[in-house]
Amino acid sequence: MDILFTSLNELPALVGISSLLAVFGIVSFALRWFWKNILIRFARKTATNLDRLIFESTGGAAQIAFIAAGFDFSWNLYGDVIVKSFADTKTFDIEFIGDLADHFCFLFLFFSLVVLIWKTIMAFLNWYEKDIASKTETKLDEKIVHSVRKVLKIVLFVFIIMTVADHFDLPISKVWAVAGIGSLAVALAAKDTFANMISGVIILFDRPFLVGDRIELADGTFGDVVDIGLRSTKILSFDNTIHIIPNGELSNQRITNHTYPDIKLKVAHNIGVAYGSDMEKVKSILNGILRERHDVLNDPPWGVWFMEFGDSSLNLRIKYWISDYLNKFNIIDEINMEINRRFVEENIEIPFPQRDVHIIKDSE
Repeated sequence: MDILFTSLNELPALVGISSLLAVFGIVSFALRWFWKNILIRFARKTATNLDRLIFESTGGAAQIAFIAAGFDFSWNLYGDVIVKSFADTKTFDIEFIGDLADHFCFLFLFFSLVVLIWKTIMAFLNWYEKDIASKTETKLDEKIVHSVRKVLKIVLFVFIIMTVADHFDLPISKVWAVAGIGSLAVALAAKDTFANMISGVIILFDRPFLVGDRIELADGTFGDVVDIGLRSTKILSFDNTIHIIPNGELSNQRITNHTYPDIKLKVAHNIGVAYGSDMEKVKSILNGILRERHDVLNDPPWGVWFMEFGDSSLNLRIKYWISDYLNKFNIIDEINMEINRRFVEENIEIPFPQRDVHIIKDSE
C-alpha cells in the first residue's frame, strides 16, 4: 500500500488527480451495476424484504457517495501539490481556490453520506410500516412511524447545521446568535407562524394525538387526523371536508382523543318504552340483540339497565364496546334497526312525549 501511494505521489499532480477521478468514475458505474444486478437480485430471494428495500432505495445514493469519496481522496492526495505548483502565479488566488476545493470536497462527501443514511433510514421505516406494523392488531405502530419521520427531519436539520458550522470553525452559540439576530425582524413579522411551528414540534414530541386518531376539539370540531405538519394539522370531518387548524390554536384548547389508549370504543345510548311494557321481556330482547352481534365485544361486557321512570316512558340505558371506533356509526345504525324491528314484532311501543290541553270556555 505504501508503494502504491508513493507511485501515485510521483505522478504529475494534474495527471494523477485526473487519472484517479477517472478510475473512481468507472468503478462507481461498476458498483452501480453490481448493486442493481447482484445485490438486489440476491436480496429478492431472502426471507425478508428489508434488504431489498434498502438496496433499491440507496443504489443511486451509494454511487454518488462513492464518487464524492473519490473526489475527497484525490484532492487530499494531490491538492497540496497542485496548490504549491501554482504558488508563484499572480493570476489566481491559489490559497483561496485551495480552500474552496477543500470545502467543496467536504460538503460533497458529507451531504452524499447524509442522503445515503437518510434513504437507508426511510427504507427501514417503510419496511417496518408495511411488513411489521400493518400486521399488528393496533394501528398505533403506523401512527408512531409517521411521527418518527417528522421528528427525524428536525433532528437531521439540526445535525447538518451543527456539522457545517463545526467544519467552518463557527461556534454553535454564535451561529444561533447570528441566526437569531438576523431573523429577529422576520420573527416579529411572522410570530404566529413561528408559534405554530414550535407548537407543531411540541405536538410531535408530546403526541397528544397521532395521524389516524379520531379527535374532538373544544370548539366542536370532530374528525380524523390526516396530517400533522410543523405549521398546521389537518382533520378530516365526517362530511369529507378538511379542517386546517394552526398548531398554536390547537395546542391551546382541550382535545378529546377517542382513539387513545386503543381503538376500542364504548357506545352508550338510551331507549324508552311505553308504560305497561314487560321490562323483563324488553331487557331480554336487547340482551339477545347484543349477544348475536359479532362486532360487540364480550370483554368489557355489555349491559342493559332500567334507569328511570320518565315523563312519557320507561327509560333504559344500553352500553357496549366495539373493537374499532371507525365502525361506530354503522354498528349503531344496524343495532337500532334491529331493536326497532324486534319491538314492532313483539308489540312493544316506543312512546313520544304527549300533552293534554284543556280549553276552558268563558261562560258568557
